[in-house]
Amino acid sequence: MMHSKRPNEATTINLDRCYAESDRQRGVSRRSQALLAAAGESGPVMGWYVIRVASNGEKAVEESLGRVGIECWRPMEKRLRKATHAKRQVVFHVPVFPGYLFIRVINQDATWSGVLSLEGVLSVLGGNGSPVMVREAKLLEFKKKLGEKSSDKDVVEAAFPIGAEVLIEEGPFRSFTGVIESVIEEHTATVLVEIFGRSTPVELSLAQITKRD
Repeated sequence: MMHSKRPNEATTINLDRCYAESDRQRGVSRRSQALLAAAGESGPVMGWYVIRVASNGEKAVEESLGRVGIECWRPMEKRLRKATHAKRQVVFHVPVFPGYLFIRVINQDATWSGVLSLEGVLSVLGGNGSPVMVREAKLLEFKKKLGEKSSDKDVVEAAFPIGAEVLIEEGPFRSFTGVIESVIEEHTATVLVEIFGRSTPVELSLAQITKRD
């Protein structure tokens, strides 16, 4: 008759530790999952609210809330900057409201107990006793405004508008000043440069020019 081997201290599996590690990898603890179950329920009285999160924690909190079915919105906008290891300007995304997230939930005690139990969530705008609801119409209006300059070329044109004075920092026309005539694509613009007394169009990389104040 075979007897099952009884695990000793060396082979005993610490289930609590395994669960904790699993929770850490998912970003949502079992307690938070239970509390967030109510927050993720849909209903006719759902609305948009704003939560404050830890610095640089917007994406992690958004992903954790998404796993339990809570709709989030993290407004992002495009900006232009010079790449560190490349001689060109690049478009990158930054949060419009760093440290804040919009979430669509039912305003009830169970909702805020769940949301505030999540790691990285600091508070709800207005307090969980009387949170401030953002009207859907206002949110749609704001989304539309963000969408008006959604392409990379739109961002470049906003950073280098036609008629803006620029300083050429690289190339054969270095130290010359000029005026933006047009933006050809995301990384190139036509600049009017005065050469031998004549205004001459010169095609330049955006990395070669700097907008003058």
